[in-house]
Amino acid sequence: MKKKLSSITAVLLTFFATNSEAQLADGSIASDFTFTDIAGNTQHLYSILDSGKTVFIDFSATWCGPCWSYHTSGTLENLYNSYGPNGTDELRVLFIESELTNTLAQITGTNAGNTYATATEGDWTAGTPYPIINLSTSTTGAIAALNNYQIDYFPTVYMICPNREVTEVSTALTTANLYSAMQSSCSIASASNDGEMLSSLDLNGTLGSCDSVTPIFRIANAGTSTLTSATITLAVGGVTQKTIYWTGSLNTYASTTITGVKVGKTTSGVHTITATISNPNGMADPTVSNNSTTLSFTIYASVGGAFITESFESAGIPSNWINSLSSGSYTWQTADPAVGFNSSNSAILDFYNIPSGEIDIIELPPQSFAGATAASLSFDVAYCGYTTASPENDKLEVQFSTNCGATWTSKYSKSGNTLKTKAPQASPFVPASASEWRHEVVDLNTYAGQSQVFVRLKGTSAYGNSLYVDNVNFSNFGVGIEENNLSNSIHVYPNPISNFAKIDFNLVEGDEVSIELVNNLGQILLVENLGKLNAGYQNYSLNASLLKDGFYILNIKVGANVISKKVAINKK
Repeated sequence: MKKKLSSITAVLLTFFATNSEAQLADGSIASDFTFTDIAGNTQHLYSILDSGKTVFIDFSATWCGPCWSYHTSGTLENLYNSYGPNGTDELRVLFIESELTNTLAQITGTNAGNTYATATEGDWTAGTPYPIINLSTSTTGAIAALNNYQIDYFPTVYMICPNREVTEVSTALTTANLYSAMQSSCSIASASNDGEMLSSLDLNGTLGSCDSVTPIFRIANAGTSTLTSATITLAVGGVTQKTIYWTGSLNTYASTTITGVKVGKTTSGVHTITATISNPNGMADPTVSNNSTTLSFTIYASVGGAFITESFESAGIPSNWINSLSSGSYTWQTADPAVGFNSSNSAILDFYNIPSGEIDIIELPPQSFAGATAASLSFDVAYCGYTTASPENDKLEVQFSTNCGATWTSKYSKSGNTLKTKAPQASPFVPASASEWRHEVVDLNTYAGQSQVFVRLKGTSAYGNSLYVDNVNFSNFGVGIEENNLSNSIHVYPNPISNFAKIDFNLVEGDEVSIELVNNLGQILLVENLGKLNAGYQNYSLNASLLKDGFYILNIKVGANVISKKVAINKK
C-alpha cells in the first residue's frame, strides 16, 4: 500500500525498500537539531559530534513492520552497549520516531489501532538502552528537521561522523559492519594540525563537459587547533593543474565549501579529478588517509559518436550514460524486476517512490547528424499513474543541446494522461505485456547536419507510478534512398528478437513498400505488402512468435530498392 501525502507536515514518507536510496545523499552535511527524548534529556546533535562521537540515527515509525524487525534485531543495541558511553565511549545511537501523528502510547506499545495514527508493533522502549525521541507536530523544529534529513522511507539509518558528514547505512549490516564503517570513514581529532578533504566532491551539477569542469569541494578541520590555512591541489589524471592557498578559520570538526577553478583535459574520454588538502597551518599533515577525494568526469569528443541503439539487454544502462543531475538521491536505474518491451530489460525512473517535485536527468553520449537531411529518435515507453481520483503529472522530457549543455530544448514532453500507457493502479507498476507499452518517434530534422548533439532524458516526479523506457534508437538519413546506404536507414529492436520486434525506417519520398523474412536456406517465411506509404517515419511490428530460433535476413523493399538487415530470433 502506498500512502499518498500532500506534504511532509501531514506525515512522513513511506515504505521500506532495503534496496532504495534515502533522499539525503551520502556526503551531505548533517543539519543540527536539539530535541528532548522521552526520558526528559536534551539531545543536541552538534554537541555530541563536537565531543568526537559518531552518531547513528534510526528514523522509524511505530507502525512499520520492517522498522520493528530491525529494532528488535539487537544490531543498534549491541553497537551502543559495546561502543557507547558504557563501552568504549566512541559513539552514540538515537532512535527518532518520525511519524508526526504518533503518541508516546504507541512507542510504549499500549495503544494499538489499525491506522497510521494509532498503530504500533509493540513496546519500543523494552530493552532499548539508547535515547528515544518522539517527534510530533507540537515538537519545536520537528518539521524542519525532517525536511532537512529528507526521509523517503522507514527505516532509514544514518551514520553521522564528527565532521557532520552523513552516510546512509544498510539495515542488513551487522554490529561489526557498522563499527568497521565508522572506523574507516570518521576522523577523530587527535593531532593539533590535521586538514581533511570530505567526500562530497561535486562538479557543479554535471559530470560531463566539452573541455573543462569546475569542482566544488569541502574541507574540514580534523585537528584540535583552529585551522587557519591549508594548501589545496586539483589534479586530473594524476597531474596537478591548480593549486589553491586557502585561509580562513575552522574550529575542530567544522568545514567549509570551496568552489575551485576550471580544470579539464583536451583528450576525450573518462578522466579523474582528485582534490587534496595539505600543509594545515603550514605544518605537515599527520593523517594522509583523509586528505584526498576523487571523482570521474567525461570530456566529450568534438564530434558526436556512433548512433545509439540501446535495448538495455546486455548490461542494463550503459556506463557512458551519465546520471548528471538529481535534486534528490534517486536516479535512472536498470529495471528491477527485469522487464522490457518484448525483452528482458529496460530503464526505470521510480516515480512510485520519488518525492513530488524531484528532477532526475540521465545524459546520453552526444550524437552526430553530420551529412544528414533527416534524423529521428525512437523509443518505447510504459507508464501508469497511481490513482484516477487525483491524477499525477509525472513528466518525461527528451531534451537536446547543441552548445554543450549551456541551453536545452525539449523535443518530447508528456505527462499524466498523455504519458500513461495503462490505467492507474495503487501498486507499483511493472508492465506485464506488450500492450502496456507505446512506441514513440521524435522528429530531429532540425538537428540534421549538426556534428555534436547532446541528448538527455529528464524526469519530473509527481509521486505517481513507475516509468519505463526501452529500445532507444537514433536514425540518420541522407538525401533519397540509395542502395549503398539503405542499411543505415532501418532499425530493428530488440535484436535478437524474442517474440515481437519493432522496425523503424524513413521514407524521403512516398513509395510502395513490402517486408519479407528469409531463412538461411533462402526460404521466404513471411511476406507482407504494406502498400504505398507516404514520406516520413514508418513503424512496423514483426510477429516472430511462430518462428524458430536462428538467423534470418529481413528485406524491406522500397520501390525498386531493397533494404537488407541481419536479425536473430532467440526465445530462450
